[in-house]
Amino acid sequence: MTRIGFIGVGTISEAVIRAMCARPDMTDEILLSPRSPERSATLAADFSQCRRLASNQDVIDASDMVVLGMRPQQMDEALSGLTFRSDHVVASFIAGTPPSGIAPLVAPADRVCQLIPLPPITLHRGPLVICPDLPEVVAAFRGLGDLIVLNDESRIRVLSCASAIMSTYFELQNRVIDWIADHGVDESVASRYVRSELDGLAAVGQVTPDARRRELPAEFQTKGGLNERVRAGLLERGWFEALPAELTEIYDNAILRPPGRQ
Repeated sequence: MTRIGFIGVGTISEAVIRAMCARPDMTDEILLSPRSPERSATLAADFSQCRRLASNQDVIDASDMVVLGMRPQQMDEALSGLTFRSDHVVASFIAGTPPSGIAPLVAPADRVCQLIPLPPITLHRGPLVICPDLPEVVAAFRGLGDLIVLNDESRIRVLSCASAIMSTYFELQNRVIDWIADHGVDESVASRYVRSELDGLAAVGQVTPDARRRELPAEFQTKGGLNERVRAGLLERGWFEALPAELTEIYDNAILRPPGRQ
């Protein structure tokens, strides 16, 4: 049994903890900091594996692995004055700060990694980035989604920026649903249809080998058909060029905490 302590129990931490506790083979103990009070109390009541402690330092002292779940702007204040052990493994959910930026704040602990969980993890779906490859962390979070393991922290920024398409995806979904409803179809029917369509397409994308993924657009359209006409129209308007351009803009200009900053 590994004792895993969470410092900061926000939305993402709660999603991860619920996914962990839902695994049938879950044997680890989860120790919760008192913040956020309602979330930590609810998790402790919902799951026998969870226990809420009185302070962040109590969580650290009782843990083998410490998960940092606070917001980036809260990191310095939240970690100030806390004492870590050299045998701690530290896993950080803190966006924009790679392992080399966390390490000075948790010394003498020197086994530090960053995790990027996305909200669907509560359903055991979606990617979970771990960098670098620490066996204890991989074991603790295995089964929560598709593990993407990196050993070069400079690549974390690329995947972090790629995750910025989530709200765009739902905007696309809702615009199609609204278009159907505007043409007289009951909104609940439109919603069920579009969400089922997108789920089916995602399933095809998941099982298609990488070597064939570029063939999918052509496979899902017929010459002169509706799919081809919509895709051609969007290509002509530069729709698909605009998306990577936006990702490049945030990659180049998003302000992230410099590695090694004290």
